[in-house]
Formats: sequence, C-alpha cells, structure tokens
Amino acid sequence: MHYIAETLPRASRQAWSVMLGMLIPLAVLSVVGLVWLWPSSEATDRWDPAALAEGAEFTSGTVESIDLRACPDYESTGCGAITLDTGERSGTMYAPPEAIKTGIAAGDRIKVIVMDAAQTDPVADAITGGGQGPGEQAPGGEQAPGSDPTNEPTAADFVFVDFDRNISLGVLAFVYAALVILVAGLKGLRALIGLALAYAVMVWFMLPAVMDGRPAVLVGITAAAVIMFIVLYLAHGFSARTTTALLGTLFGILITGVLGALWTTWSKLAGIYTEETYILAWTDGLSMADLVVCAILIAGLGVLNDVTITQAAAVWELAASRPEASRREIFTSAMRIGRDHIASTVYTIAFAYAGGALTVLLLVAASSRPFLESLTLGEQAISVVSTLVTSIGLVIAIPATTLIAVLVVRSGTSAYSAAEPGI
Repeated sequence: MHYIAETLPRASRQAWSVMLGMLIPLAVLSVVGLVWLWPSSEATDRWDPAALAEGAEFTSGTVESIDLRACPDYESTGCGAITLDTGERSGTMYAPPEAIKTGIAAGDRIKVIVMDAAQTDPVADAITGGGQGPGEQAPGGEQAPGSDPTNEPTAADFVFVDFDRNISLGVLAFVYAALVILVAGLKGLRALIGLALAYAVMVWFMLPAVMDGRPAVLVGITAAAVIMFIVLYLAHGFSARTTTALLGTLFGILITGVLGALWTTWSKLAGIYTEETYILAWTDGLSMADLVVCAILIAGLGVLNDVTITQAAAVWELAASRPEASRREIFTSAMRIGRDHIASTVYTIAFAYAGGALTVLLLVAASSRPFLESLTLGEQAISVVSTLVTSIGLVIAIPATTLIAVLVVRSGTSAYSAAEPGI
C-alpha cells in the first residue's frame, strides 16, 4: 500500500479544471431535469389494476392440510383442496394446478385474497333468493341453489395469489449484503447504500414520472445520470479516477439513449405484446416506444458502470507501473484490456437478456416458425434491440473512458496519497 501511495500519478489542477468544467454542467442538468420532470402528486393516485374489490383483503396464511381427492377436477386440471389459517380466519380453498405442481405442502405460507362473506353477487342473489350462506335455505324452506350444505371447499373463502416468499428472499438478501460487506468492507457497504438509493430514484422518481406522462426518454436519461452520480461517488469516493469513469458512463448513457430512441422508432417497437403493456397502454400520455427506451437505459447501467470504472482503474495502474510511458503507449495498453472487456461483456449482456426471456425463447424454439424470424417479432424484437443498443453504448464508452483517463492521468506527475482526492 505504501508503494502504491508513492507511485500512482496525480491529476493536475488543469485536468481537474477541465473535468469539473464538464461535470458541473452535467450535474446541474441532472438536477434541473429531476426538478422539471418530477411527477405530480396525482401520479400516485392513478388506477391500480391490482386493486381489490370492496370488502376483500390481501393477507398471508399457513397451509394446514391439502387434499387432492377433494378437488373434483383434479384428474383434468390438477387442482387441490387446501385448508388455510390466516390467524384471524380459517377456511378452505382450491389451489390452482401451478401451485400443486410447485409442491405446495402443509406448513407453507401463501398469500391469498380473503373474500368478504357479507359481500354478495347481485346475479347470485337473484338465483339463490338473497345471498344465503352455505347450508341456508331459501324462502319456503327449500335449499337455496348454489349453497353448500356439505361445507366442502369453495373459491368464495380465499383466492390463491402466490407463495409468501418474504422470509426466503429476506434471508437471501441478508446473506448477499453480509458477504459484500465481509469481502469488500466499507466500500461494499457504501455500494449497498448506493444501490438502495438508486432503487429509491427509480421508485420515487422514474416510475411515477413515466406514469405521469413525462417524456420517458428524458426521464430515463435523467434517472440514469442521477443514479450514476450517486453510486459511483458513494462506492468509489470523489477522485479523478472516479470522475473519469463517470464521464465515460454518462457518454455511454447518452449514446444508448439516442440509439435506443432511433431504433425503437425505426423498428416500430410500440406494440402491445404482453398483459402488462396492454394494461399500461390505457394510461394517458404513456408512450410504449418511450417506455422501451427507458427500459433499455436502466438495463444497461450496471454493465456500463462496471466496465468504465474498471477501465479507468486499469489506466491508473498502467501509468503507475510504467511512469516513462507516453500517453499513446498507455492508451494502447489500456485498450488491450478494454478489448477483453468488450469481448466478455457483449455475451454477458446477451446471456442476461436470454436468461430473463428463457420461457419466451422456449416457446419460440417450439414454434414451427424459423427461430431467427421469430426474434424479429414482438417482445423478442425488443430484447434484440435492447441487447444490441446496450452493447453499442458499451463498446463506445470503453475507448471514450480510456482516452479521458489517459489525458487525466498523464496531466500531472507529482506523487499523492491514496486518501487524497487527486487519485
């Protein structure tokens, strides 16, 4: 560590002046964009497609028992009858086939919608004579049609939603955070805090702003820039090396945004391909094409940030190990490393998208239509454009970051302390 503190070069005042002259306007633009595009208070009051009907409640419960034979359609659909206890109420329900196939068992926690027993269906009331409960009789002493004198499980008690994964996912997140802090120390902790703040920007600014009808491309670029300012300086400290990586990252974001907007329009990727886009298509002021561009920007942030900060660090280390080397020699050596970054991250991005769309790709592979032709249709086309545009932004950001880093690192030759901001 003592050797590093004495040999790594320090950026000159002139280099800092140039970098800050570029960085400060970008920071001001990001703040202005954040204020200008900030969603109105009405953005959080929009229609919720997942909202429950009056009298219904979303809760969790524990499976007490499961009986496949009690479901009359088990042979054809694979359903099963479940006895459930929510703590305040117990009852029965039919579990859907997908839950049975997953291996639901006694003791599992599941999330359900509890239906209000007092809530009745006007159509059912007209048939049953006024909404009698199970086992009740209609006027005249006859058994009401649709009633359940045997008290067998019905769908009216609970509606299955999904498994309750709060504990399992919470434990996994804790293990991940603990390992990051254990291995990376304080820098890892700062990175986790930066990640939390990045998600706060997306949840409190980006998503509501898009839903509020703000230009999605500008919202995406602004959110991406603000996130990068936060995570880079918080995780790596305020230094010339980090500032170099930030400038390269912002350049890559701009290229990605411009190309994403161009190819999304050219390829006409504004269709309704999924249930989610069908619901969002009815939101006033929301453009599906802009939403695709916004998604492309956010999806590319992680790998873009990774390669720029690593590339900047490589330039600094090369300059430290070869103090006699010229700028051209440092750039050439650093780009050899950069080419390896490009080669590895290109298929990293492609595999990430392929993993996220694996079920769709399986359906495409099972189709009689040629595989390559299917990739140009609908949701698959969005993944292709996202992969290629993000990769282009990455490929351009690497030499840009390397060039800036070489100019900065060779701007001064005095020694520095690793704790100083000049690194």
